[in-house]
Amino acid sequence: MEQHTINDGDLRLRPVKLPADISIAVPWYQDPEVLYYSEGKDVSPYNYKIVEKMYKTLSSEGELYIIEIFTNGEWLPIGDVTLSKDDLPIVIGVKNYRSKGIGKRVLCLIIKRAKELGWKKLKVKKVFGYNKRSKHLFESVGFQSYIEYSEEGEKFWRFEIEL
Repeated sequence: MEQHTINDGDLRLRPVKLPADISIAVPWYQDPEVLYYSEGKDVSPYNYKIVEKMYKTLSSEGELYIIEIFTNGEWLPIGDVTLSKDDLPIVIGVKNYRSKGIGKRVLCLIIKRAKELGWKKLKVKKVFGYNKRSKHLFESVGFQSYIEYSEEGEKFWRFEIEL
């Protein structure tokens, strides 16, 4: 199936446009809070080249979307999400939109898309043990934690959901 924009009222997931969207995303990956919860402790801010490499990799592994909210008469990019069989990275990069239920709405759209593609299962391979918000988010839409493991002294969760 061809990747297309997924809408839910004032929220949409649109396919990433490379290279245009890289400069939009760079500030998200320079935010210490985003880096801490998605990449770990003591991670340096990402520059254009790092985001470009990340986006190219994510695009090759699955469907990479920009998360947008309709506000003040226009679509505002606020984050990204990738639908792939082995992982489901999601970032709400604009601080004002975190902890507002947007991540849950995004995951519901991603689950619907995976079902359209005929997938039977989705997995999340690495959520930091200290990232309680992400753990709660994935569990709130039906993901089950199936393993807790440690790597270099850091604890992580893995999740999956049967579709």
